[in-house]
Amino acid sequence: MANKVKAKTHKGLSKVVKVRKGGSIKFQPANKNHKLTHKSNASRRRRHQDSEMNSTDYKRLKTLISK
Repeated sequence: MANKVKAKTHKGLSKVVKVRKGGSIKFQPANKNHKLTHKSNASRRRRHQDSEMNSTDYKRLKTLISK
């Protein structure tokens, strides 16, 4: 009997995104760690919040996130 290949979770992606109970995916947007001096205060404040992944991106990355 042949062994079936199981899909593995992409470890790099799993460390960056978090799947919520309802199935939506949250992640931290880029450009918030350094070189913030030239950015406005409002722009810096907006970077505090997590972002939600777009549905088109979710469809593309669904196989990598599967658990």
